[in-house]
Amino acid sequence: MPENVLQQLLSVVWFEIGRMWWFFLLSIVLVGVIKGYKLDLRIRDSVKRAGPLGILLAVAVGMVSPLCACGILPVVVTLAMIRTPLPALIALLVTSPVMGPDALLLTWRQLGSEWALLKFGGAGFLGLLAGYTVLLLERHGYLAGDQLRLKPLYNEDGSLAPAKQIAAQQGVELKSMQIVPRKSQLRFIFDRTLDAGLFVGKFLLLAIVLEALIVTFVPVSWVTALVGQPSLLSVLLAALIGLPLPTNQIPMIPIMAGLLNRGIDHGAAYTLFMAGPVSSLPAIIALYGMFRKRVVTVYLGVSLGGAVLLGWLYQLLA
Repeated sequence: MPENVLQQLLSVVWFEIGRMWWFFLLSIVLVGVIKGYKLDLRIRDSVKRAGPLGILLAVAVGMVSPLCACGILPVVVTLAMIRTPLPALIALLVTSPVMGPDALLLTWRQLGSEWALLKFGGAGFLGLLAGYTVLLLERHGYLAGDQLRLKPLYNEDGSLAPAKQIAAQQGVELKSMQIVPRKSQLRFIFDRTLDAGLFVGKFLLLAIVLEALIVTFVPVSWVTALVGQPSLLSVLLAALIGLPLPTNQIPMIPIMAGLLNRGIDHGAAYTLFMAGPVSSLPAIIALYGMFRKRVVTVYLGVSLGGAVLLGWLYQLLA
C-alpha cells in the first residue's frame, strides 16, 4: 500500500476517534445508568399489562434499550413466554435495532443533529407502523392464533427457564451475557458501562476503519451511479443493500458518514440507515426459528417497506 494512501486511511481513523471519543464515553455511561437502575426493564414489565397501549410502551422500550436486532431477541422470548401480545412484540423487535440512547448520541456527534432527529423519528415511525399493522392483520385473521414456534421450558422449581434454553429447543442460538450481582449499585453500573464500552467500542472502531476505506478507495462515480440520484430506484436499492448487512446501529453511523462523503443521495441514505440494522440476516434467521413464517414475512415487509417510505418522503420534502 502506498505511503500516502496509508496516511490518508490513518488520518481519517484518527480524526473520527478524536472527535467521537468523549461522546462514546458519555453514551456508554448512559447505558450503564439505564441498566443499573433497570429503567428499560421497568418499562418492559409494563408492556404485558398495558392492553391497547402496549404498542406505545413497546416502542418506548425499544427507544431506551441499547440492544441490536440479535440482542433484543432474548427479551422478546421472555415476553413471548408470558403471552405478551404479538403487536407489542413486533413493535419492540422493529424499534430496538434502529434506536438506542448510545447510538443517538453517537449519531448526533458524527452525522449532526438533523440525522439524529431523523433516526429518532424514523425508529418511532417504524415501531408504530409495525405494531399497528400486526394488530390490523390479527383482527382480519391473517395473524390469528398462536404464531409462536417456541414452547415454554421450566426449571425444577417451576420458574421459567432462561430465554437461551427456551430458544435452544427450537434450534435457535441466542447470545446472552452473564450478569454478576453486586452489592454496590455503583459497581453494578460500572460493570454495565464496561459491558457497553466493550460491545460498542469494538463495532465502532471497526466501522470507523470501514469508513476510512470507503472514503479512500470507493470512487464517487460508483456511489453516484448506484444510489447517488434522488429517485425511487436509489431508495429501493438502498433497502436491498441494507437487507443482508450483518451490522447493528452503532457501526452503521461511520458507514453512513463514509457514504455521505462519497455522495450518496440523502433519501437513499435514510433508507439504508433504517433498513440496515432492522433487517440483518442473522436476526431474520433467528426470528424464523421463533415465529411462524407469516410473522417473519410481515416483519420484513413492514420494516423494509417503512424504511423505503421514509426515504421517499425525505426526497420529496427535503
